[in-house]
Amino acid sequence: MLAAWACMAVYYLRGRRGLPFFSVIAALQCIQPYAENMLILGKRRVIGTVVGAVWGAAVLYLEFLTTGYEGVSEGLHFALLGACVGAVTYSTVVLKISDSAYFSAVVFLSIAMNHAIGTGLRIYLFDRVLDTFIGVIVGIFVNSLHLPRVRNKNILFISGIDPIVSGEKHQMSPYTKVELNRLIRDGALVTVITKETPAMVTESVSGIKLPYPVIAMDGAVMVDIDSRTYLHAEKMDDELGTQMEAFFRCSGTGYFVNTIEDNLLVAYYHKMKDGAMKRLYQRKSGSLYRNFVHTDQDVCTNILNFVTVGTQEEMQAFRTTLMAQPFADKIRTDFDTFGCDEGEVILRIYAAGATRDRMIHRLMEQLGADHLIKFGLPEPCADEVLPRTGDKMVKEIKKRFETVSLHGWKNMIRWS
Repeated sequence: MLAAWACMAVYYLRGRRGLPFFSVIAALQCIQPYAENMLILGKRRVIGTVVGAVWGAAVLYLEFLTTGYEGVSEGLHFALLGACVGAVTYSTVVLKISDSAYFSAVVFLSIAMNHAIGTGLRIYLFDRVLDTFIGVIVGIFVNSLHLPRVRNKNILFISGIDPIVSGEKHQMSPYTKVELNRLIRDGALVTVITKETPAMVTESVSGIKLPYPVIAMDGAVMVDIDSRTYLHAEKMDDELGTQMEAFFRCSGTGYFVNTIEDNLLVAYYHKMKDGAMKRLYQRKSGSLYRNFVHTDQDVCTNILNFVTVGTQEEMQAFRTTLMAQPFADKIRTDFDTFGCDEGEVILRIYAAGATRDRMIHRLMEQLGADHLIKFGLPEPCADEVLPRTGDKMVKEIKKRFETVSLHGWKNMIRWS
């Protein structure tokens, strides 16, 4: 809206010279959700304008030299324009600026198709090119203009994944993606926490760039998603791993053992049992980010957790027996029904020191944050817990992170 008004204002300041239509079109094409895209698109628009103007001038001068001011017949004129659209587009390929092909074709048609017979050709060409350049400049400037805001970079925002980030419909809206990426780019400390493996994060928040470490596996690991690097992991010691393997083997219960092998998460299993275990495997194994390996050997080192699944009654009884073992004080357990069939539950067993609170405090120290806002389920170490999801969560982050204030006048213009 502001860009359109500005283009029309410039038209009046120029003494109503030119056509504001072309300025407005160029400006709107440069309005982008991300500043870096705006500059790239503006550059393409300028290059495309020059190429399209050269072709438009060539066609009009050719017609002028052939027939003078009378002009060629309409049918021949349109046939020539259609052929030249192909030539204009191909010329951008030859010049290795094919990203500007669309803009070149638009400018060419706006010049060659709308030129009125008897109008000064040089003045007309100059006005069309200038109109477009004005629109590009206005679009870039307006896109870079923001309200004065003070950014609070000491707040760590942590969200669950589903349905917190994606909203109640389990689908991330375009607004959530665009605005969350912008807030993160501007310095908002935003990350996610999940009981699932890092693969769940990669799949669920596709389209969101998370530059800060993610907490996965219910606090057992801290991961850099971009580099797929495990920054910290709370593993079971080898003795506890051996005791857990022996206990599971004796119980006859099917299970998975999640380990980190050379910075790669590997889920080992000994025997695939029909029923709940096989269904869980089939749901998870299709992902390229998950690595399931069958083995007949006991897995006792680099263990993050043990995972088993069954009916609620089976898992409750299994846990009761587990917590009666001599090593019970070295472990903690967690039930989860996310992604399970009705009546089934997943039981995960971690080392006692692998807690969400402990990993969150480690992350806050690493990022230099002194205030924690958690979205979704309560977090004991959080300063505030807000039941926001999707777009509502993003709006809350925006309100807390960048407060409108004249003290933030330096942030009114942002080019990147």
